[in-house]
Amino acid sequence: MPGKWPSLFLVAVALFLHGCAPLVFTAGAGAGYVATQEEPRSKIEVFFDDLGRSIRQTTRRITGGASGRRPSAPAPSGGFALKIQRSTLAPTEVRTGEQVTLTLQYLITGAPDKGVKIRERSSLSSGGKELTVLKDESSDKENGIWENTLSFTVPESAQPGKYVVTLQISAQGQTRSTRRSFSVR
Repeated sequence: MPGKWPSLFLVAVALFLHGCAPLVFTAGAGAGYVATQEEPRSKIEVFFDDLGRSIRQTTRRITGGASGRRPSAPAPSGGFALKIQRSTLAPTEVRTGEQVTLTLQYLITGAPDKGVKIRERSSLSSGGKELTVLKDESSDKENGIWENTLSFTVPESAQPGKYVVTLQISAQGQTRSTRRSFSVR
């Protein structure tokens, strides 16, 4: 028996000096890192999957052109103008599983008869970091007042805290944006 210990010791030292032992330790440490990173990654994927499935949005024209009310603010010197008239978010305090609804009303004046391409973008942020884009679409719109309604269900995996939705519209070099916030309890 005593003759085997020096042999085992020499084999262990030889493996260590040739790089196998550090490889084993590194592989073990790497597997632990992957295992600890897998759970947060899954929670994030679940959050985005749940959120993405729940998003619903509509855009409709409220007024405009010759039919309907006249827009309340004419374009300066007959040129193109884009103006946010109103934005709302309700409710401002929610629990997971509850629905949040955002409404954005905006005015387009001075657009050509064929309309103008308007980009509507809404994003969700928390802690000053953008989490996801809720909507990013472009479509042709004519002069008038337009209303976009966007709703989503707060995922069960959402962490408690404050969330901010940034609503942005842009066309012909003009960009207008507004922010609305809600808290998850």
